[in-house]
Order: sequence, then structure tokens, then C-alpha cells
Amino acid sequence: DQLSWIIWSAMWMGMCKETLKPGGVFAFFIDWRQIPAMSIAIQMAGLTWRGTAVWDKRNSRPQQGRFKQQCEFIMWGSKGKLDVKRDVPVMPGLFSYCNVQGKKRIHQTQKPLQLMKDINQLCLPGGLILDPFAGSGSTVAAATVEGYRCVGIEKTEAYYNLAKQRLEESIPNNYTP
Repeated sequence: DQLSWIIWSAMWMGMCKETLKPGGVFAFFIDWRQIPAMSIAIQMAGLTWRGTAVWDKRNSRPQQGRFKQQCEFIMWGSKGKLDVKRDVPVMPGLFSYCNVQGKKRIHQTQKPLQLMKDINQLCLPGGLILDPFAGSGSTVAAATVEGYRCVGIEKTEAYYNLAKQRLEESIPNNYTP
């Protein structure tokens, strides 16, 4: 039920909060139906919700008699105050990348690598990125290629193995950590 989901979300975000430095940022993807509940969970975890950006998937499946479900939302915030002079770029409020499809799609909620490279720029250069639900490993692969330190956590062994393989394939041959 919704209340249990809010409490569970506040619990895992509270654990993630422990790894954040003061002023550290977080971002995650969510369906439009969960935005109100997640805003409560963020506050319950003691974090500050800073806003929501949009990912236009462009190629989502249409449903007759309904609006196309072509957007996911990126909720983001910080642990306490956020230094506006941080060494990060101005981020757009809208990202437009096609959803991963076909044989390249190895996870139901897989994100395009370039999208994750863009989102990871919220983190300070050389910073640490934590993905507590790594899935296909898009966040970890993007972070590694862009020079961030990254920790990915995945409960399902099959997805862990697929993400590990994807990471190995996405790192350029001349990459040195």
C-alpha cells in the first residue's frame, strides 16, 4: 500500500543520507503517480527536495484513449544547504533521449547511458555516486566513464551480472581508473 511504500522509501533514503556529505545531492527517477508520495518520503528521510526535471523518452508505447506515457520524472535534492557556487553546470529541466529498446534493453527500467552521464553532472567532479538500485548498471557505467567514483547496489544476481558485463563493455579500452 502507499503508506508502506512511503515509509520504506524514507528508510532507504535515510540510509543513503548517511553517505551524503553536507550539501551533497541526490537524484532518482520516478513515475508521475508517485511524485506526491515520494516528496513526503524525502522529507521524512531528513533530506531537502529541490525540484523535479523531466525525461522525455520520445519513443514510448501509445495507449488508445490515453495520454502517451512518454515522460519519467527526476526528483532531486540535497542533504541540507546547497552551495549555488558548486563546480557543476546549469542543468536543463528537460532531457530528451529515446528509451532503450530491443536487444540493447536488459532491464525494465534501463536508462540511456547519455542520460545518466548528464544526470551525474549534478555531482561534484571526482565525487562519489551511489546507485542503491543499480539494475542494468547505466548509472555506474556513466559515472565510471565520466571519471566519478561510483558504488552500485543490486539485489538480483542476474541483473548484477548483466550490469557488470555492461560496465565492462562501456568502458573505453584506454580507460584507467
